[in-house]
Amino acid sequence: MSLESGMEKSTKYCLSNASSGQAIVEFAAGLVAVLVLVAGLLQVASLSAARTDAMVQARKAADSTAMLDIPLYVPSPFIKHWDEGPDRKAYTRDDDFSTGDMPGFRNSIVDRTSPDESGWDIMSAIPRNDIATLRESAVSPVFGLVQGEASRSFEILPAFRKLIYNAETITVKARVWMTRTRGIY
Repeated sequence: MSLESGMEKSTKYCLSNASSGQAIVEFAAGLVAVLVLVAGLLQVASLSAARTDAMVQARKAADSTAMLDIPLYVPSPFIKHWDEGPDRKAYTRDDDFSTGDMPGFRNSIVDRTSPDESGWDIMSAIPRNDIATLRESAVSPVFGLVQGEASRSFEILPAFRKLIYNAETITVKARVWMTRTRGIY
């Protein structure tokens, strides 16, 4: 065997080892990327399950309150103005509201239901007229609003914790308002 043919064989052998080493590195990098995507998908599924469970439990709490024989007074906030959050979609979780008050509610909504003061005398004479009642009391007992709240926590996967969000758990909260259903019929 000549020296040239021996060098050719060893050069080919070195090149094929270098190619297979590169393939292994690419495979490992691809595998890490796939594992990160799977961990993210599992984490989103856990978040969705926790949010759904919290919402169901909050609705269950509000429903049991709505069916009580004695109406409970739950103070509800007055909303003066609703501001969109960073996602620029109205009425989503990241939105915020500026707090209103009872006099503002009466002036802007309730008082406009009667053209003048004499109209309130007529409205007050109507039995079980909730609009006339709104002029003197809070909104929650008139409309029969009840509230339910619940929260659920879930653990963050270690891979997700190290890469994206450094916390042991995430707590999801849900608040539900329903109308009182006991005694309507």
